[in-house]
Amino acid sequence: MTSKKNDCKRSYRSCDVLIIGGGSAGLRAAIEAHDAGSQVLIVSKSRRGDPHTVLARGGINAALGTMDPQDNWMIHAADTLREGLFIGDYDKVEMLCKSAPDALTELVNWGARFHREPDGRLTQRFFGAHTYRRTCFYGDWTGKEIIRVLMKQVRLRKIKFVDSVYITKLLKSTDIDKTQVEKEKNEREEEILGAMGIDLKKKNIIIFKAKCVILATGGYTRVYPVSSSRIFENYGDGVALAYEAGVDLVDMEMVQFHPTGMVWPKKAVGTLATEAIRGEGGFLLNSKGERFMKNYYPQRMELGPRDVVARSIYNEIMSGRGTKHGGVWLDVTHLPKSKIMERLPTMYDQFKRIAGVDISKEKMEVAPTAHYSMGGVKVDLKCHTKIKGLFAVGEVAGQVHGANRLGGNSLLETVVFGKIAGRAAATKVTREKKRTTNGRSSKSSILGITYNEEKRLAYTLFAVKQPLRILRQVQQVMQENAGIIREAIKLRKAIKKILELEKTFYSKHSVLKSFRDYENVINTWEVKSALVVCEAVLRSALMRQESRGAHYRSDFPERDDSKWEENIHCTRRGKEMVMFKLPVSKIREPIEELLKAEMKVEHHLLE
Repeated sequence: MTSKKNDCKRSYRSCDVLIIGGGSAGLRAAIEAHDAGSQVLIVSKSRRGDPHTVLARGGINAALGTMDPQDNWMIHAADTLREGLFIGDYDKVEMLCKSAPDALTELVNWGARFHREPDGRLTQRFFGAHTYRRTCFYGDWTGKEIIRVLMKQVRLRKIKFVDSVYITKLLKSTDIDKTQVEKEKNEREEEILGAMGIDLKKKNIIIFKAKCVILATGGYTRVYPVSSSRIFENYGDGVALAYEAGVDLVDMEMVQFHPTGMVWPKKAVGTLATEAIRGEGGFLLNSKGERFMKNYYPQRMELGPRDVVARSIYNEIMSGRGTKHGGVWLDVTHLPKSKIMERLPTMYDQFKRIAGVDISKEKMEVAPTAHYSMGGVKVDLKCHTKIKGLFAVGEVAGQVHGANRLGGNSLLETVVFGKIAGRAAATKVTREKKRTTNGRSSKSSILGITYNEEKRLAYTLFAVKQPLRILRQVQQVMQENAGIIREAIKLRKAIKKILELEKTFYSKHSVLKSFRDYENVINTWEVKSALVVCEAVLRSALMRQESRGAHYRSDFPERDDSKWEENIHCTRRGKEMVMFKLPVSKIREPIEELLKAEMKVEHHLLE
């Protein structure tokens, strides 16, 4: 694949807990692992303090009851399970919602400047599909505020942070010397040893030796051309790393399309228009000026479930009631400008600066944009994967949100499960050190990887010609065949095309023998990750022969609980991606009774 021209210097770093990803999930995990006594190192592809989390606008959920005293964690959990169309993992949802008040309190104690009422109470606003107001916020840039708070805690603890590093491989015990593998295979289960990547600043290979690795790398919505993610993030890097290491993926077909992304100007297509706009009273209008959500979801109108609102907008556009640039109108001109400037300052600035639109006087043009990955790496309640010492947390992991994410739960997931993952990893490190003290062989003593063999380095420096051209083709395939509306014919066509692109990608005519452009190397690896992710999304979408949440099949338009109240898994066997499904976890008391009571009320109202 390469020549000695591409061989380069190597550097080595060691730590107890290696965290891949510098967003809120990674930072919260780092803080907890450090506080539990572990030596922690954070590695990030993006600049420190500027992860994808800073784009999270609307807020973070917790059933605090400051605005609606009737709210509690059980109702929050019921909303989360219902919005996820009952394929979210019950234990994870219970943990998320029970832990939410303490997680919010912790952020406040660390200095988070969430909006407050005149009497000092934390303000909470409605988000789509919430029974009560439970979303806390800081203007409309809550994610940026949470990153500010967490980065301050990281700096106070002097936790080491290396940015501009792209991780290319997770290192496991099976990566050590073959003779050592034979010696150890009957004594030790497969476990994580660290990771390998490319230092973009120093232009060299960097090898991290660690007792535990936590993946906090984000999602995979950039496999679509219209996405709320920035152009350099969310290609499914962590999902692909885990899959290739032998970890199962789950619910990969569940990609959330946020109802409102910008459609004009062209450079801004997909940029998020936060749900906070609708939470503060924004209306959705078609080109005829009709408030069309009354025809689709009259119960909650604009604050219906995200999948319902996104499909409703899509249908209005496809039915010829769209705007000039292929969207619908989002209107807050009926709100006082003072409220817009207080609650939606970033959105005011965003539309003014990018589109020349004063949202206090003019309507916004919006359409659905790929926004969030509900699917991801299969983990247990402590964020542990099937590989010993490998954890995953945040958007890279699956089964928290089911088939559709409740707005405001993503930031919450990062801090709740980030804390759990950090604590679990540190606990494992402590046990490992005790075994070493007791005279047993420790993992660190078997790290026999020297990486002097060129064939091992070659794969790290893998690059192809024009990777962005292949990426654009991949994104087009996904947009045309696996977007908001799907069907078997198109999904099969898309799988065939992705496999053809993969073959082209790895062909001897495409792979470069020598290169100097490291940006080309990173683009290559992003495409490599995207190809893995897209195959998983497409195969999962083809397998699920029903419509549920974000996954809508025009050839199977109804939800089928008798066959598909199950999670779809992907696993790697040799070079093949194998699919299977497992039943969802059982909903238990007290949530089960609460949901039954709600269903009785809904049935009575329908009668």
